[in-house]
Amino acid sequence: MSSKTQNALEAFEDFLRGLDLESYGGKYRSTKTVEQDLPRELNPLPDLYEHYWKPNANHPFFPPFEEFFSQWWDRRLKPLDEFIRKYFWGCSYEFVRLGLEARLYRTAISIWTQFHFCYRWQASCTLSLQAAPELDSQGIDALIQVRAEHLVGIQIKKESYRKEARGENRFVRKRQIVSALLEIPYTLQTREELQKRANHAKTRKETYLLWLQVANHLEHLPNNFVIFRESYVRRIEDFLQRNATLTGLIPWEKVVQEALTAP
Repeated sequence: MSSKTQNALEAFEDFLRGLDLESYGGKYRSTKTVEQDLPRELNPLPDLYEHYWKPNANHPFFPPFEEFFSQWWDRRLKPLDEFIRKYFWGCSYEFVRLGLEARLYRTAISIWTQFHFCYRWQASCTLSLQAAPELDSQGIDALIQVRAEHLVGIQIKKESYRKEARGENRFVRKRQIVSALLEIPYTLQTREELQKRANHAKTRKETYLLWLQVANHLEHLPNNFVIFRESYVRRIEDFLQRNATLTGLIPWEKVVQEALTAP
């Protein structure tokens, strides 16, 4: 652990701790007016990485969401005008702006969560990690070098109970980049909430217990933003070092059972 990576982690956690999630939720939760696929010119990923992924900065500054969004908007006036003319002809710019604010806020929350994992990793682990918008756009949230010729991609995965397509088809497009793709799960529920659900579950009890194991390695900041404990990334690193020849898609259930479950 270097002082620079530790400082970056602490600065980012200070930023996350200062987010008024309750206020943002009240403003944006019910606003889902811009659900169209955004054209490449309006992709917010490069801006999110520019403003919030600063692992090598000595004194990193992370702007408030409002400042980030204003800069994103001002940089894209021409493609925004084309987008609005195509999908929102007759609507006010204020209406579209609020819809895009809400859309980008939800994206930012997800990206900030994955960035915290990356900051925590760099401050606590020895295996090198890299993250970039070009990787992110291909479904790889970060790249971990386990050996010289063995790269493992990770995907930060929020708790969900919906059935998803699984199997090698999801991994095929990424084979040229990584040898394996690891799902990194997190939940917004507390340990107490998950234990209560498991105790009363008629179905999915085993799934709730798996998520409970995940929650043991997470922390809720005072504003309820969920971050990763050091124990989480250290166990993932140990799992990768013990399984240095992993290939294919490694689902979150396997990660929990073999990396996050005590002892």
